[in-house]
Amino acid sequence: MALEKKVNLGGRSIETVSAIYSQLGNAYFALRDFRKALEYHQYDLETAKLLDDRSGWAKASGNIGNTYKALGDFDNAYEHALVHLKLSRELNDKESEARALYNIGSIYHCRAKARIRSAAMHRDASNISLSVPSDRSATSELQAAISCYLQNLQIVEGTEDLAACGRTYGNIGNTYYMLGDYGTAAEYHSKRLEIARQFGDRAAMKRAYTNLGNAYIFLSQPAKALEYYRLALSMATELGDEVSEAQCCFSLGSGAAISGDFSTAAEFHTRHLKLARKLGDRCGESRACAALAEDYTELGESKKALYFYVLNVQIAAEVCALLKVTAAMTNSLTYGIEP
Repeated sequence: MALEKKVNLGGRSIETVSAIYSQLGNAYFALRDFRKALEYHQYDLETAKLLDDRSGWAKASGNIGNTYKALGDFDNAYEHALVHLKLSRELNDKESEARALYNIGSIYHCRAKARIRSAAMHRDASNISLSVPSDRSATSELQAAISCYLQNLQIVEGTEDLAACGRTYGNIGNTYYMLGDYGTAAEYHSKRLEIARQFGDRAAMKRAYTNLGNAYIFLSQPAKALEYYRLALSMATELGDEVSEAQCCFSLGSGAAISGDFSTAAEFHTRHLKLARKLGDRCGESRACAALAEDYTELGESKKALYFYVLNVQIAAEVCALLKVTAAMTNSLTYGIEP
């Protein structure tokens, strides 16, 4: 067979070449060259089938599923993830089964996000955001994601794999947040934070602080939300993550405004505006200007409010035009995929 000749090239064994294919696929995935990653993971899958290596077959199927998910091809991702799960259960490989369940959950999760973004884009190209889903398909997919994550959690908690537990806690928290169950979201993000602290994982701590802040805003506890946003900002600054720093500043400004402290709100929204300009984030600039217009209106500074209102209108017009072009390009790409 052609494959046998290929994998034996240079005197290497088929098993060795299979491992090389898998490593190359992982390397290209890390480099975000997903097409190349897919190519090598598919070679690995063919090799595993040739060897009748069902464990390798399961692993390769999981890698292919993850790569399709990264490409936004959720149907193919789901198909390969199911094969991964089926083979893992046949082999009674609990670690592999846990990974497969996590991957299937994340596919449902990502597909729901994509549906919500698409719906938001069609409703208003200038107001794209993730929110509580309005269509049943997104809701059912989020519920399916939680089911898979909880099955994963049953396994990884049993094996005391804290790193895996932390990832799953975070994703369950995010999924409940998207469903509008902010209390349960906060519970899982608190568990995520505890594990991140144990590992000294500052990036994960920053995400958990931010997510807890978001949940407490919707639970009408702005003081608690601000506490977490400040911790997230401190962590983002330590990490030199200016994108997250900008997001934290905006959240702090909005939280302060909800609390009625418009001077502090203006301070953080101004800081967000400066970072957005530095990062070339026009959407961020527009949001900051709109927020500052409201802040200064509440502070009775009408000239400043008018200045930021006009600036927001100008930037928003640019952003809206750009997003409409992007949406048109996205639609043409969606319906024009090569076989």
